[in-house]
Amino acid sequence: NITGTCIEILLHTPKKEMIPCSLTLIFTCTHNMTEYKALIPTLRMLLNFNIKKFMPM
Repeated sequence: NITGTCIEILLHTPKKEMIPCSLTLIFTCTHNMTEYKALIPTLRMLLNFNIKKFMPM
């Protein structure tokens, strides 16, 4: 089980700007659950930045 997993995201804008973001996930779960639950705040952040296209790497 994992508690307090930190994820870091680097957004690249069309103007070649970089926006670093980090999130701490505070819940107990398996690795697969962590990956899926990490996706939810990431998608919310993308919506807050009004991002139309998203290409995960």
